[in-house]
Amino acid sequence: MTPDQLAHIRSKIEARIEEIDNALAEDDPESKPVAPDVAIGRLSRLDSMQAQQMNLAQQRRQREEKEKLESALERIEDGSYGICAYCLSPIAYERLEAMPDAVVCISCAR
Repeated sequence: MTPDQLAHIRSKIEARIEEIDNALAEDDPESKPVAPDVAIGRLSRLDSMQAQQMNLAQQRRQREEKEKLESALERIEDGSYGICAYCLSPIAYERLEAMPDAVVCISCAR
């Protein structure tokens, strides 16, 4: 991988981490529990509880993605980025462009 390609991937990773941080920092009212003394009706309460769980699951997925991206940045720093963890061959740039947190090449992923 050329230094320009690596710099492009690094900037893409950093931008995505920033997007995730901004999304996690937003105070979403739907992620707050509905107080039991609020009279909104049984079905509305169930809808609110479902929306809350969906938001919490989304936040969990975003945190997991952020951890993977931060790990990719660490691999860039130590020089092991773009090397398959299984066969130690280079991971195709196109795969890293699509999935910057990839740790295995497409052959090993199958």
